[in-house]
Amino acid sequence: MSGPNMSLLGGATESNGSFGSPPSPGAIEHFMDDLGPMQEADDLPDLFAGLARAVMRALKADAVLVSMYEPERSVLRDVAASVIPPAALNSVVEEYVLEDFPATRAVIETGKPLEISRFDPTADPSERRYLTEYGFARSLICRISLDGDGIGVVEVYRLRDLSFQEDDPRQIDLLAKFAANAYSRIQMATKLESHYTETMEALVSALEARDPYTEAHAGRIKDIAVALAVALKVPGDSRRAVKLGAILHDVGKIGVSDSILLKPGALNDEEWKIMRSHPAIGERMLRGIDFLQPALPIIRHHHERWDGSGYPDGLTASNIPIGARIVAVCDTFDAMTSDRPYRKALPLDQACAEIDANSGSQFDPTCARLLVEVMSSMGEVDLEDKFVRYAS
Repeated sequence: MSGPNMSLLGGATESNGSFGSPPSPGAIEHFMDDLGPMQEADDLPDLFAGLARAVMRALKADAVLVSMYEPERSVLRDVAASVIPPAALNSVVEEYVLEDFPATRAVIETGKPLEISRFDPTADPSERRYLTEYGFARSLICRISLDGDGIGVVEVYRLRDLSFQEDDPRQIDLLAKFAANAYSRIQMATKLESHYTETMEALVSALEARDPYTEAHAGRIKDIAVALAVALKVPGDSRRAVKLGAILHDVGKIGVSDSILLKPGALNDEEWKIMRSHPAIGERMLRGIDFLQPALPIIRHHHERWDGSGYPDGLTASNIPIGARIVAVCDTFDAMTSDRPYRKALPLDQACAEIDANSGSQFDPTCARLLVEVMSSMGEVDLEDKFVRYAS
């Protein structure tokens, strides 16, 4: 964010950060090593996280935050970031009312970049407080535009009170234009991926229809698990595997008879043996589908336990794939907070207490702690959008 008394950088134009025609290859040649995350991005938060990382490296900054402008509410909303420790930014999305930051609003309206030092006594007190809270000495704010309209800002931070160079806004402009070149591709890829996942969710729903108590179970776990993966800063490829694995984690139950799956009482030893075969069955079922390969370890290992007493392979601790650890804790949480044939759903506080109690034995302690924090404070709606996306 920026306050009302910031110094204007000379030489900048309203095209700064504009999503126009991409620059020539020669103009961005010196950026090529930093463009990979944007080239590989599969959704818009990943794209903007890649932009944040590229800007941070190009300007030798300590942190960069990308925020989107919502004109109907006149707010900026955090989307993505990149930092170099010891610098730190928020992990949970924050919103800023532009009425409280008139200079930031001017950047969005005019496209002219602005710079502020927290040691400038004439600067906006709110902006100086923001810089002080996160330990930064100086910031630079530039506009991101689409078709001439401001759609967001790039905020660059330094821990030391060193002025930015006159050419820095132009470098941000070049990187933003490169991001624009990927914008339409990512929108199409996101739409295509949503078709895949919706189809899989529909097929899993047919399986869940056998048991009314697990209706929409996979969809709920998918939403929680992907949000947890974002909060844990899991890389994009692994995060996509978490989404697929969460949807399909119980697909192997198609090989379990209704007499076992729907039994209202406790299972006997033989029935448990059959029930515990479903992760391996699911993995075998999907082994020949290329695009599902990254999800297979999650499907196979989502019932492993941190202490090694799980199944089917008795893996321990970090030997369990991170995606399986995420899905495992989300699966158990959803099971506890849903009605089942043998018991009613537990209240949220009791379910969180159970997750806590089994942290370090059944669950990855980090995954368990974060899940409890998230569910206790944020609920289950639009969870993924509540976390800032960080570049991996």
